[in-house]
Amino acid sequence: MRLLLVLASLLWGVGCTGPHSNGGLWAQQNIEQEGALFRLTDAQRDDQARAFEARLADETLASERARIEAGLRSCPGLSREPLALSPGDRVRDTVRVQAADDAARLATVAQIALADWRLRRARASGDAGLCDLARSALGGAPPAHAAPPPLAVAMGEATVSRGPISGRPWSSGDYAVDVSVYASGAIDSVRAVSPLPQYLAAVYGGQVADRLPPADLGGRTVEEVVDDLAPAFPEWEPDALYVALGAG
Repeated sequence: MRLLLVLASLLWGVGCTGPHSNGGLWAQQNIEQEGALFRLTDAQRDDQARAFEARLADETLASERARIEAGLRSCPGLSREPLALSPGDRVRDTVRVQAADDAARLATVAQIALADWRLRRARASGDAGLCDLARSALGGAPPAHAAPPPLAVAMGEATVSRGPISGRPWSSGDYAVDVSVYASGAIDSVRAVSPLPQYLAAVYGGQVADRLPPADLGGRTVEEVVDDLAPAFPEWEPDALYVALGAG
């Protein structure tokens, strides 16, 4: 896959040659580029592919950050907006797949996701304090949170599927892998620990086959519980917790 990405990058650059360029020169440049690629060692190809993926991830993160910053300029706003799933969920999942082994970029994804959640909560509730918390998250301030309640780690396994389940559902135990194969349509059934199945169903389509008992929220709303849980679980989109706890 990484090699294909590098090849795609080279071919894109070749395909952008101007309309008045010499055809013989174009062909020669193409041969030289292909030759240079295949003279590389496997390690060098892997390094180039990683650099390519990192650039894509950084561009995506910069775009997401700009989107959140634009929203914060008028936060919380004069009119209330019902809380809905973020348009950034799929976008940030792409970065999680591209940067699966990059702790620094994954931390940035988590900061942006938390800021996005707090911005949407502020717009829905009118609470300007949430706008300040969103800015703090976007700035990389370490989130303060209490110990997560037991419900966060006791929701059990479930299966998400786009259709009737035949055979044993896919199960890797790796978040990035599970999201990648399900989101791409390569696999239609995934079994994993909640909240992943509920999140995949809500964002990428499908149904959760297992009926898990409702979580005891202690008299609080789902949104209030997610406010507390989201900083404690940076590996998850806040929306994953939101739908798994019964709001989806």
